Amino acid sequence: MKRKLILASHHKLADGLADTLDFITGGVAKVETLSAYMDNDPIENKIKDLMDEPEDTEIVVLTDMTAGSVNQKFFSYRTRAHTHIISGMNLPLALSLAMEPTDQYLTTSKVEELISQAKEAIVYVNTMQVEVDDDDE
Repeated sequence: MKRKLILASHHKLADGLADTLDFITGGVAKVETLSAYMDNDPIENKIKDLMDEPEDTEIVVLTDMTAGSVNQKFFSYRTRAHTHIISGMNLPLALSLAMEPTDQYLTTSKVEELISQAKEAIVYVNTMQVEVDDDDE
């Protein structure tokens, strides 16, 4: 089985995330990017090229914003077999998906679990309490 991870965003967010992901994982996952609106080429053609894979290829698309135009252009592919489109990409989610074993297709419940874990990685650090251990002094 082949899995393809697509990172798609407005401007260069996808490229930066892909570069960081490659650095952390050592290039384990096949990652392609779409940095939209960097030129005057319609993104529909770029998306079509990215999505042009054999039917048995699993495609996971991470986009930057649900209501954004990039995500909306991928929307029509949501019914393609073995395709998962997820908005609100972040490094923990991309890393989890990149490291998932490719010996079987991702299930909806597995994708939802990874999304839930990625949401937990978003923390307002200012409100965190630090526990002081007397042995540390």
